Amino acid sequence: MNRVFGTTKPAQPAPQPAAQQPPPEAPKPMDLTDQQKRMDIKVKELTETIQNIDKDITEQYNKSRTTKGVVSTTAKQRACMLLKKKKMYEQQLGQLLNNQFTLDQIAFTKENITNTMEMAQAMKQQVDVQKQMFKDIDMDKLDDIMDDMEDMKFETEYMNDMMNRNYSCDVDEGELDREMQEIEADMQLNNYNPQQQKQQQQLPAYYSNLMQGQQQQFGPQTN
Repeated sequence: MNRVFGTTKPAQPAPQPAAQQPPPEAPKPMDLTDQQKRMDIKVKELTETIQNIDKDITEQYNKSRTTKGVVSTTAKQRACMLLKKKKMYEQQLGQLLNNQFTLDQIAFTKENITNTMEMAQAMKQQVDVQKQMFKDIDMDKLDDIMDDMEDMKFETEYMNDMMNRNYSCDVDEGELDREMQEIEADMQLNNYNPQQQKQQQQLPAYYSNLMQGQQQQFGPQTN
């Protein structure tokens, strides 16, 4: 039977979906401060290396001048090799200094951007605060207050003008002259001499005592 009709094939398992891989993590931004520190260390190491090579070159040069034969030739060759090595290190040091200058520029730009962002954030906060403060202000009440202040100013000026008003008295010069003439007539009638009275008041006390003594001695004169 199986040969005539055949057999059913076993069902194949459905392919399972491939496991989703997590997205690759974004690289962390490099800290410019740490990079600058590492660059400073490299610059310092290269500078010390070049200084040591200079000492070796001086030593080999002096040796080549003070010796002869193979020793002098070997010293010259070593001095030439050290000189090439020094130039290589100097070239590397120049590249590091250029890279260090570039990092300094980037750090300076980053600092400026950070300062600008902080200033913009502070300005935005202050603007929001001011907007809220303006919402709390009643413009109608403020207008009424200004009107009251204008009224008070007007009343104050009116009061000052009233207090400084000059109440002048009209004087009749003819009547004033007549009164002065009457006073002078009374003074002449009473033999009133202010200057003489003032001199008598200013006499010393012993003049008065002397006059009284003479009157007591001679007595009153009789006709």
